[in-house]
Amino acid sequence: MFKDPKQYYEAIANELIEIIPEEWTHIEIEAIRFESSIDLEIVYFRPDTSEESRVRTKMLPDYFHDLAKVVSNEKKGLYKKCFFKLERNGTFNVDFEY
Repeated sequence: MFKDPKQYYEAIANELIEIIPEEWTHIEIEAIRFESSIDLEIVYFRPDTSEESRVRTKMLPDYFHDLAKVVSNEKKGLYKKCFFKLERNGTFNVDFEY
Protein backbone atom coordinates (compact mmCIF):
# COMPACT_ATOMS: atom_id res chain seq x y z
CA MET A 1 0.00 0.00 0.00
CA PHE A 2 2.46 2.71 1.23
CA LYS A 3 6.23 2.56 1.65
CA ASP A 4 6.73 5.25 4.31
CA PRO A 5 5.27 5.09 7.86
CA LYS A 6 4.37 8.79 7.61
CA GLN A 7 1.99 7.97 4.75
CA TYR A 8 0.21 5.45 6.99
CA TYR A 9 0.02 7.92 9.88
CA GLU A 10 -1.49 10.54 7.58
CA ALA A 11 -4.00 8.06 6.13
CA ILE A 12 -5.00 6.92 9.63
CA ALA A 13 -5.48 10.53 10.79
CA ASN A 14 -7.50 11.42 7.69
CA GLU A 15 -9.83 8.46 8.14
CA LEU A 16 -10.34 9.25 11.82
CA ILE A 17 -11.29 12.82 10.96
CA GLU A 18 -13.71 11.51 8.34
CA ILE A 19 -15.45 8.80 10.41
CA ILE A 20 -15.93 10.62 13.73
CA PRO A 21 -19.03 12.75 13.27
CA GLU A 22 -18.72 15.07 16.25
CA GLU A 23 -16.24 17.35 17.98
CA TRP A 24 -13.40 15.59 19.80
CA THR A 25 -10.25 16.59 21.68
CA HIS A 26 -8.16 13.49 21.00
CA ILE A 27 -8.45 9.93 19.73
CA GLU A 28 -6.62 6.87 21.04
CA ILE A 29 -6.20 3.59 19.21
CA GLU A 30 -4.74 0.35 20.48
CA ALA A 31 -4.05 -2.04 17.62
CA ILE A 32 -3.29 -5.65 18.49
CA ARG A 33 -1.83 -7.57 15.56
CA PHE A 34 -2.41 -11.26 15.02
CA GLU A 35 -1.01 -13.50 12.28
CA SER A 36 -3.61 -12.55 9.66
CA SER A 37 -5.83 -10.00 11.37
CA ILE A 38 -5.84 -6.98 13.62
CA ASP A 39 -8.04 -5.94 16.52
CA LEU A 40 -8.59 -2.21 16.98
CA GLU A 41 -9.85 -0.45 20.06
CA ILE A 42 -10.70 3.12 19.15
CA VAL A 43 -11.78 5.67 21.74
CA TYR A 44 -12.37 9.35 21.14
CA PHE A 45 -12.74 11.99 23.80
CA ARG A 46 -15.21 14.86 23.61
CA PRO A 47 -14.58 18.38 24.90
CA ASP A 48 -16.80 17.63 27.94
CA THR A 49 -14.35 14.76 28.80
CA SER A 50 -16.87 12.03 27.96
CA GLU A 51 -15.66 9.29 25.62
CA GLU A 52 -17.03 7.10 22.86
CA SER A 53 -15.78 3.78 21.54
CA ARG A 54 -18.40 2.87 18.94
CA VAL A 55 -16.62 3.75 15.73
CA ARG A 56 -17.14 2.20 12.31
CA THR A 57 -13.93 1.98 10.33
CA LYS A 58 -13.21 1.76 6.64
CA MET A 59 -9.52 1.16 5.93
CA LEU A 60 -8.04 1.49 9.45
CA PRO A 61 -7.58 -2.26 10.03
CA ASP A 62 -5.73 -2.58 6.72
CA TYR A 63 -3.57 0.47 7.47
CA PHE A 64 -2.50 -0.86 10.85
CA HIS A 65 -1.93 -4.39 9.55
CA ASP A 66 0.24 -3.20 6.65
CA LEU A 67 2.04 -0.62 8.80
CA ALA A 68 3.62 -3.52 10.72
CA LYS A 69 5.55 -4.53 7.61
CA VAL A 70 6.90 -1.00 7.09
CA VAL A 71 8.05 -0.28 10.67
CA SER A 72 9.47 -3.72 11.42
CA ASN A 73 12.90 -5.22 10.86
CA GLU A 74 14.51 -8.65 11.14
CA LYS A 75 15.73 -8.07 14.68
CA LYS A 76 12.39 -6.89 16.12
CA GLY A 77 9.99 -8.69 13.81
CA LEU A 78 6.46 -7.40 13.29
CA TYR A 79 4.92 -5.34 16.06
CA LYS A 80 2.45 -7.01 18.42
CA LYS A 81 0.74 -3.79 19.57
CA CYS A 82 0.57 -0.27 18.27
CA PHE A 83 -0.63 2.69 20.31
CA PHE A 84 -1.70 5.71 18.24
CA LYS A 85 -2.93 8.99 19.71
CA LEU A 86 -4.18 11.85 17.55
CA GLU A 87 -4.70 15.32 19.00
CA ARG A 88 -7.27 17.75 17.60
CA ASN A 89 -4.48 20.07 16.40
CA GLY A 90 -3.11 17.29 14.15
CA THR A 91 -0.17 16.21 16.28
CA PHE A 92 0.12 12.53 17.01
CA ASN A 93 2.16 10.03 18.95
CA VAL A 94 2.74 6.41 18.00
CA ASP A 95 4.42 3.64 20.03
CA PHE A 96 4.99 -0.02 19.25
CA GLU A 97 5.43 -3.16 21.32
CA TYR A 98 7.38 -5.94 19.65
